[in-house]
Amino acid sequence: MNQLSPFPTTSEELSNWVTETGKITNSLALKRAKTAFIDTIACILGAADEPVTKKVFEGLRGSGGGLCSVVGRAETLSAENAALVNGTAAHALDFDDNFLPAVTHASAVLVPALLSLGEEVGASCDQLLDAYIVGLEVQAWLGHHMIPVHYAAGWHATSTLGTIGAAAACVRILTLDTSTARSAISLATSMACGSKIQFGSMTKPLHAGLAARAGVTAARLAAAGVEGHAEPFDGPWGFMSLHHATKRSNIPENRELSILKHGLAHKKWPCCASAHRTLDAIYEMIEEHSLSTENIEKIDTIIPESNVKNLRFDNPKTVNEARFSMPFTAATLVCSKNLTLNDFTETTLHRQDVRNFMPRVFMHAAPAQTQEETGIWDIPAVTTILTTNGQRITKKIQQPVGTIHIPLTDEDLELKFLECAGRTLSTEQARQFFDCLQDFEQQNARHVASYLRNIGANRNRSHHQPVPEHKMDF
Repeated sequence: MNQLSPFPTTSEELSNWVTETGKITNSLALKRAKTAFIDTIACILGAADEPVTKKVFEGLRGSGGGLCSVVGRAETLSAENAALVNGTAAHALDFDDNFLPAVTHASAVLVPALLSLGEEVGASCDQLLDAYIVGLEVQAWLGHHMIPVHYAAGWHATSTLGTIGAAAACVRILTLDTSTARSAISLATSMACGSKIQFGSMTKPLHAGLAARAGVTAARLAAAGVEGHAEPFDGPWGFMSLHHATKRSNIPENRELSILKHGLAHKKWPCCASAHRTLDAIYEMIEEHSLSTENIEKIDTIIPESNVKNLRFDNPKTVNEARFSMPFTAATLVCSKNLTLNDFTETTLHRQDVRNFMPRVFMHAAPAQTQEETGIWDIPAVTTILTTNGQRITKKIQQPVGTIHIPLTDEDLELKFLECAGRTLSTEQARQFFDCLQDFEQQNARHVASYLRNIGANRNRSHHQPVPEHKMDF
C-alpha cells in the first residue's frame, strides 16, 4: 500500500484508515521509516547528558514504576514517562529530522512514543515501522488543512499536530478498532498544545516529549473506554478553527503517502532548520572560493519571514539560544569550517573569534511571493558573501541538504549516528548498536530499546513482566 485512498474528509474516515488500511509494504516507505528510527535513536543517545534530559528524568523519578528504557539511565519508567524523557532527548540537540507537510519534528515524537509502547507490549520492529508511517500520514493530513496558517500563528506544530499523529501511531500498535481510534484522536486534540515562544528554551525540546507521552496516553485512555467528541476538528469550536486554520475542501490529486512524496529532512547541521539553507550556501562558498574570516567582509542572507522569526537570537546568551541564532551558527561555520555538536557548549558559546565575526552576519526577511506559502522552504534562501576585495558571491538554495532532493549519504548518516551515540556509548558499543539497527525490521522493540539504557544496566529482557503480545491483524 502506498496511497492514502480514499482521502479522509471526516474524523471517522481518518480513523477508519488508521485502523483498517492494510499493512504498509512499500519498500521505499519502509526504508525511509527505518532511516528515521535510526537517525532519531542517534539523537536520543546524543542528548542523554543534556541538562533538559537530566532534569525531566529527575522530575519523573518518583512518579511511579514501569519497565520501559530511558536513555542513559539504569532505572525504568512507564511507557508514557519513558516516551516523555526520550522524546525530550530526541529534540534536545535540534539535530532530529523535519517533516515539511506538517512543519513538525515528526520523528522526535513518533519514535520515542512507539519505542516505549512497543517495548512495553513486546511489539516487533516491523510493527513500529508500519505504525510510524501511519502516524506520519495523520500529521500530513492535518498539515494539508492547517499549514501554513497554524505554524505562522505561533503554534509549535511538533507539539500540536505531532500529538495527534502519535496517538494514531499508538492506536496502530495496540490494534484498536475504528471507534476506539476515533476517541484516541479526539482525546489527543485536547492534549495538543505548545507555542513557538519556547524556541531557545528547555521547553522547546520538552514539547516533543510531551507530545510523545500524550500520544501513548490518548491511545490508552481510549482503549479503556474514554470517549471524545466524534468530530473534534470541525466547527467554530473545533481543533482547526481554534488553531487558526480552516478545513480545506480540496482533495490532493496525488494521494501518494507523504513519506514517499515528501520524505523527511535529516539534518546536516545541529541547529534550527530555518538556518540550514543559509549554512549550506556559506559552506559551499567558503569551500569553492577558499574563503575565511580574513577575506570575508560580510554575509547577507534573505530567507522567509517565518525563518527569521524562528532565528530570533542575534546575541545568544545560552546554548539553547545559540541553536536559534543565525549570526552564531554562520560565524561558527566560517571560523571552524564546520558546525558540529561540539560547537554548542558553554565554552564555545563565548569563543572570541566567533563573537568577533557575528556582527558581519546580516539576516533579512524575504517578501512573501503568494498568500499560500505551504512550507518553510517555499521561498529560496539567497545568501551573498562580500569579500574584502569587493567580490560579491551569491548562492540561491531552494532545498537544504538532507531532504529527498539532496539526501545525506549512507556514510553521512552512519557518521552522524556514531558521533551522537559516541556521547553516551563507547566506540565499540556505538558501532555494535549501529550494526544491530541495520536489521531493524527483524528486531524486537525490547531489544532495541534496551540499548538506550545506562551502559552498566542489565540488558537481559527476562526481567520484563509478561504482557499480552499485540499482533497486527491485516
